Amino acid sequence: MSFLVSILGTVYYTTAFAVIIVYTLGLTILFGVHTMPSPRSQGRTSPSVSLVIPTYNEASIIRRKLDNVIQIDYPLEKLEVIVVDSASTDETRSIVNRFAEEHAHQVNLVLIEQPVRRGKSEAINEAMRRVRSEIVILTDADVTFPPNSVSRLIENFDRPEIGAVSGVEIPVGARSFLASLESGYRRVYTAVRLAEASIDTPFMCESELSAYKTELLEPLRPGTVCDDVELTVAVRRKGFRAVYASNVPFFETEADKLGPKLKHKFRRGMNNQHALLQNSSVLFSRNLGKYGTVVFPFEFFVHVLSPVLLTIALVSFLGFEVTTPISAAIALLTTILLSFPMLVVTYFLVNRYRGIEIKSDHGSGPWMLGAIAFLAFQLLLTASLFKLAFGAPQVNWQQISGTRVPVTVEATA
Repeated sequence: MSFLVSILGTVYYTTAFAVIIVYTLGLTILFGVHTMPSPRSQGRTSPSVSLVIPTYNEASIIRRKLDNVIQIDYPLEKLEVIVVDSASTDETRSIVNRFAEEHAHQVNLVLIEQPVRRGKSEAINEAMRRVRSEIVILTDADVTFPPNSVSRLIENFDRPEIGAVSGVEIPVGARSFLASLESGYRRVYTAVRLAEASIDTPFMCESELSAYKTELLEPLRPGTVCDDVELTVAVRRKGFRAVYASNVPFFETEADKLGPKLKHKFRRGMNNQHALLQNSSVLFSRNLGKYGTVVFPFEFFVHVLSPVLLTIALVSFLGFEVTTPISAAIALLTTILLSFPMLVVTYFLVNRYRGIEIKSDHGSGPWMLGAIAFLAFQLLLTASLFKLAFGAPQVNWQQISGTRVPVTVEATA
């Protein structure tokens, strides 16, 4: 028995402390290296923009999305909207066509119809074969944004080193514990992305609303399931940076039931893991600045290594609990004490961006709840990593109930 306890103790303390040390170090670096953005160039311009909306069976929400789009405050002659429909079997295409006819004087709307469904990445590639604009903006059918969002995304390109710009997700939905949990998680998530952008480039631009210099983009590889990571990496490889536009919110309905939420997190986590492994050459690449040496390695640890280590630590702790409850209590107390510096750094990192943080109607959510949600998400990442090991993620994903309701928004100040 003593030998088993010794093994359990060695495994637990090694894995748990490794996670604590890496997170504390990573978050400290993100917090400690804070740079101011370089001045924008003089002379604001309005470049030509293509707004791309991939769709598949979006009949229930596409009209609301298009109503949101025609409210965009940007020169009409400089903006085109491209809807790429991936062989929808509902009324999506007819709704788009009818909308284009009814609002021809308000929007330059083009519908591209794919004969078969080949996934979002191929829909983006299809659009890019047509795009001639200077800037391309990607947005999903189930998100909405304020009318000034396009202008606010575009103004970041006045800085010549910027090649991509991301909006910031604001989760919306019914008031519930799950909603508060998600809101708290988003506080931590957004703070980390803003910190990554401060030192170089965020891990990824959000595919729900993000803008890119068209000249920097290349066709997405077949089988790509995480276009936001792939496009961000592509931009950084060409010597340009990406930023997180904290004044550009987009609103996405979060599932208010545990089952759909876990399914959404599982799919998203597996897609991120797939993209990280596909782009593993970025790890510790000095040619990509701090994106290669700090940001990408930290996110690789978060999504790939940390879930495995935490799962091993949890199994070892449960073994402690069964064999020697006193040792388990000591291990738990020791872990809490050693985690304190990490929690302190997280607290200061989240509060650094409090002044520019975008809050939803339901408030920003306690950041400690976000930390708890993050730990739960780590266990889900272990499951998604296990599934990924036995097959690639689905290119043609299934829609998840409770997440397909766009939100009516007003212009932000």
